[in-house]
Amino acid sequence: MSGGPPSAEPDLWQLRFAAPRRLVEATEPLFEAALSVARVRAGGGSEDWVLEALFDSEPAAAPVGAGLALAAEALNLAAPSIDVSRLEPRDWLAENRAALTEIALGRFRIVPEHRRRAAPPSHLLDLHIDAGPAFGSGRHETTQSCLRLLEEIARTRRPRRILDLGSGSGILALAAAQLWKRPVIATDVDPLAVRTVRANAVRNGCRPRIDARCGRGLDPVRRERPFDLVMANILAGPLADLAPDMRGAVARRGLLILSGILSGQENRVLCRYRAAGFRLERRLVTGSWSSYRLTLR
Repeated sequence: MSGGPPSAEPDLWQLRFAAPRRLVEATEPLFEAALSVARVRAGGGSEDWVLEALFDSEPAAAPVGAGLALAAEALNLAAPSIDVSRLEPRDWLAENRAALTEIALGRFRIVPEHRRRAAPPSHLLDLHIDAGPAFGSGRHETTQSCLRLLEEIARTRRPRRILDLGSGSGILALAAAQLWKRPVIATDVDPLAVRTVRANAVRNGCRPRIDARCGRGLDPVRRERPFDLVMANILAGPLADLAPDMRGAVARRGLLILSGILSGQENRVLCRYRAAGFRLERRLVTGSWSSYRLTLR
């Protein structure tokens, strides 16, 4: 994830902690307000992973610590200590962006916007992304799992009505629009994310096919449902709460992709969706994260 333009200001703060890889991976969504987030392997052991997040003002350690404690409890790990420090003036954001390169994932190639001109020609479907303040650079396991599931669906299905719920930067909406050349509605509760989706749609020549809307849950699409395909890469709690409403959002025999679920949260989410009439067709596990393809019975 990367943020807005003031990258060389002297008032930059770093939040840093070391933990096992699965906890580092699990806690990245806690830092959506950060200018950038990076995880690095600090040594040879499985415990030697570090997450570093940059902020343009001093971050509040207490709420971050509370979120870390919850994630650590779900994974049966000890909560790590957090270090918050003020950094010397430096163009941190530019350095972070410069380190990002394109990623090939099946039929897709994710190209950071600042490297667009340098990317060589390819037979893959290019997704030109600038995540800005929104979640979704294509590097997180949950996003990559969703792209894999979309590619699998495209082998046998051609959905006409598509929803990306909790779209973040819009990477899944863009992927679906590229795969099927169909209109896609992308919703997010954050107005900044909605603006990012629209900007990324323009970058990818998909603006006519991407309808980006701001709102909570399924509220922005009450009149358009049901959908042949719904993608929801958010978090386990909101996903579980949405299960009853999701039954009315997915067309009969339609498909639902769920992602953003830690291994310790799977039973809660799957039980809610089975009770709502969904059947599990496919489960992907990457790192500490699980993603599903379900169909409405």
